[in-house]
Amino acid sequence: MQRRHRINLGQSFPSGAALLLLSVFFVIPGFSAHARSSGNEAATAAHAVPLTRPDRAPASYPDRPLHFGDPIDVTRARMTSGYGWRVHPVLKTRKMHKGVDYAATKGTPVYATEDGIVGMAAWRGNYGKLVTVKHSETVETYYAHLAGFAPGIRPGAGVRKGDIIGYVGMTGLATGNHLYYEVAVNDERIDPLAQDLNAQVNVLAAAVKRPGDRQLAQTRDESVSTAR
Repeated sequence: MQRRHRINLGQSFPSGAALLLLSVFFVIPGFSAHARSSGNEAATAAHAVPLTRPDRAPASYPDRPLHFGDPIDVTRARMTSGYGWRVHPVLKTRKMHKGVDYAATKGTPVYATEDGIVGMAAWRGNYGKLVTVKHSETVETYYAHLAGFAPGIRPGAGVRKGDIIGYVGMTGLATGNHLYYEVAVNDERIDPLAQDLNAQVNVLAAAVKRPGDRQLAQTRDESVSTAR
């Protein structure tokens, strides 16, 4: 039933306007629910974690020595397994653990540890939902067991250090919600928590030319071969 209110002569406008506004909640179906929903959305947005849009970052490798950050907020996570030999919690066999496990609540943001280009954002066997980021022609980081990928994360997308690329989960071969993180140079895994990680990575990667240089050299070699 619609309720109407007439603003009488001599009635102050603020009180009349207030009553008129109240009447709108009864007259327009769903208005009250929409207003509450909008308020909740505004409150949620106010507490949302800022997200740099990955699709706005240039798809290029850093033109400087690499310096890795943390793949997760360490105040919201706990390292449960480091780099090295261990008994696998699922397979119960002794295996080399080539990365680091961080236990965290499902949905905890996972960050790119350096600038780079997304190589993969897909399901990959025991890794579950996996994101890989290439930081040079030979340096790559792995982020596994994700619950899902952040918006814009797809092969070829550029990311900045600190961009959210996914969310903690337990997809693939996992016993609980956690992030599995690897650092690889020429497909060889390096301890992500090594004190000299950045030095190791940069020294090992220094001998390899970038894709543009290699492509230029290949084009030049082909031109020379053709000329001969």
